Amino acid sequence: MTNDIDKNDVIRAMLVHVPFDGWTEQAMDSAADDLGIDRASVSALFPQGVASAIDAFVALSDEDMVRAFAELETRPEGVTATIKALIMIRLDGATPYREAVSMALKTLGRPQHAALAVRILYRTVDRMWRLAGDRSVDFNFYSKRALLAGVYSATLAYWVANPSAGREKYERFVSQRLREVTILPKVTAPARKAATVGVQMVGRMIGRLSPPWVRPS
Repeated sequence: MTNDIDKNDVIRAMLVHVPFDGWTEQAMDSAADDLGIDRASVSALFPQGVASAIDAFVALSDEDMVRAFAELETRPEGVTATIKALIMIRLDGATPYREAVSMALKTLGRPQHAALAVRILYRTVDRMWRLAGDRSVDFNFYSKRALLAGVYSATLAYWVANPSAGREKYERFVSQRLREVTILPKVTAPARKAATVGVQMVGRMIGRLSPPWVRPS
């Protein structure tokens, strides 16, 4: 029975209830009822409960981002422009589900979900870099993902805290954050060495939390 259920359909059904019930078992049960599916079968799709549901929600958002990027009539030129476009695609796609995203971030902010939060963030920024054509390894692989994780996290925080800012302000915010990180390669050698140590620590943490198919080869 579980194999016949589309997890993404369940997530989409849950999104109707999350603004009222939060990311809870109640929202999951309501989604099952809406779809006419046995509640136990739906629960079996998410072995870690709400945490698994949020993981699936972000994964679905990643898939939507990839599809929307592929459908662009005009592709942005250059890596920075591509990354910016991908972040804006994510924000545009998340706008109808702002409350669900905000609640998901609060849930992921709890200590017991720290590992999941890192894995989810890594998966998204890794997808962005790969769509931008990145094939780097070693220091560059992790440094790029660490920097983009910071930019994307800051952007999400700004987006959640400023719901009425408007798309132009979000776009300016993203542009400013990207400009800030592009100057990092110009720092002095001692500063770069210190940054290398920090990035290596992040890389080791990501390596432990991410599955083999998203690690650098």
